[in-house]
Amino acid sequence: MSKNIQPIAKQKPTNFWAIFGLLAILLVCEMARDINRPFYGLHSWGEASTAWVSRAHVKYGLAYTKGVTTWAVGNPPPKNPSRYWDHPQLSNLILSVLMRGLGVSEQTVRIYIISFALLSLLVFLILVRQLTDDKTTLLSGLFFVLFPLVQYFGTDGSLIPLALAAYWFYLKLIGVISSNPEKRSLHYFGLAITTFLGLQFGWSAFFFAMAVGVHYVCHCIHRRSRPDKILLAILIFAPFISLAVDLTVMAAGYGWDIQKIVDLYKWRSAKGEMPEFVWGKWFAVFWEYAVSNFTIPVLIIVIAYFTVGQSIVFMEPKPEKQDSRRALQFPLFWLFLMPWVFQLFILRGCLWAHQTWESPMLPFISISCALGVLLIKDLLERANRLLANVCTTAIIAVIVIFCIGGANYYYGIRWQPTGKIEMFKTLNSVIPPDKALLSFEDFIVNQHASKGGFYRPEYAYYLDREIVPATSFEQIKQLAQTGRFPYYLIPSVPQLNPLINQLQKEYELFSYICGDPGETKNGKFYRAGMPPYMIFNLQNTKPINK
Repeated sequence: MSKNIQPIAKQKPTNFWAIFGLLAILLVCEMARDINRPFYGLHSWGEASTAWVSRAHVKYGLAYTKGVTTWAVGNPPPKNPSRYWDHPQLSNLILSVLMRGLGVSEQTVRIYIISFALLSLLVFLILVRQLTDDKTTLLSGLFFVLFPLVQYFGTDGSLIPLALAAYWFYLKLIGVISSNPEKRSLHYFGLAITTFLGLQFGWSAFFFAMAVGVHYVCHCIHRRSRPDKILLAILIFAPFISLAVDLTVMAAGYGWDIQKIVDLYKWRSAKGEMPEFVWGKWFAVFWEYAVSNFTIPVLIIVIAYFTVGQSIVFMEPKPEKQDSRRALQFPLFWLFLMPWVFQLFILRGCLWAHQTWESPMLPFISISCALGVLLIKDLLERANRLLANVCTTAIIAVIVIFCIGGANYYYGIRWQPTGKIEMFKTLNSVIPPDKALLSFEDFIVNQHASKGGFYRPEYAYYLDREIVPATSFEQIKQLAQTGRFPYYLIPSVPQLNPLINQLQKEYELFSYICGDPGETKNGKFYRAGMPPYMIFNLQNTKPINK
């Protein structure tokens, strides 16, 4: 092992927080990119869904929504709206509070995401600084901020900051991070709160809590020590009580039909949104998302660090001080590894269409990449210090370039055509809130039987009107006479020409929406297309001769 690898530095440079400030500014600039863009990009479904249901809390009030995810459009809304019980409810409630202050807009949703990302960065740096030196911490923080996963999606809402805060309290309690014994009660409370609240924001928090519990049991076995009864009780009861709260709300929403919850779990833990589960395809998707989330240079460095690099690291004698780690050894490897392994393999069916399902890998990849780069630097310093500095700078520059390219790729993807979003915005502006849209398509999606059908969230957010399907001319004419449907929407495709011809003889054409062929990139989906659409004004029944 190189004699240049020094023990972990204890001195803290005075510019640490200044560099943190620069990283925070960089993070905000990245994530605020085109902050007012419509919900048409990658995972627009989830983004629009969050905005839609949070708007419902603001627009209709908690007395109407009952504090849970409510699919409601128009004003007045339906008396018995559909509700979505599959996810914990706290995140949307908090976003609705922010919307009351900043307004209902795409910008508010993204400010909410940016805020949690900033908190994640802060907690991440505080934790890693306690476990390593400042150089490793700040380099880890730089990679944390640069990854396309973070630049585009953020840090999966509150998942990362609450999980890492729980790690911090836990490591204080077991003595890995030094602490004041007088503050032990405060650390107990902090661990209980963070592990409980995590599951009120999202299911993924359970895997971090599970990792801490498993780690503590193994810690006690390795030390041959009795567990701290209070700590063990917190690690068991806080997440399970939180889980019980979520499941109780969910079961009550399903009319105490527990089988629906069981079916939903089986679906998510098996094939998910694919016709069948095939391990080969699953690992291919896992690697594809890892490349786009973290970039190929980073993954190469991480793989090299955990293979060849480990033989170099472990040649270094372990410091005499008990519990000290070797220089450039990954801190608490199993604690950082377990959450994403648990999440990816226990609910493996969630991965298919969700790059964000790899978010728990973020701390692990950030730290290991930083250690890999520093290990390369140390080895090169044996030959020449200048060479080491130049090569290290070049490696970081390559990572930066790939991360920028990866973020650009994510920002370029369109799950929804721009024209379709504009079409729904136009319809929203001309249809009164108490009226509805008559349409050939119902725009309802059905993911799973336990979820039930609901409007595609992007359409519901921008249209904000009920959509009633009608596929025959007689049905359209009958419903038009009720006065509830000012406009009729129909795709302008050849197979519907007979119906379109009848409509043109009876009603005025309000607008023709051009189609979009969409786009593929390297043979894969890149931008969604759409057929042309025609909007007929049902309020004008005078025949128009074209």
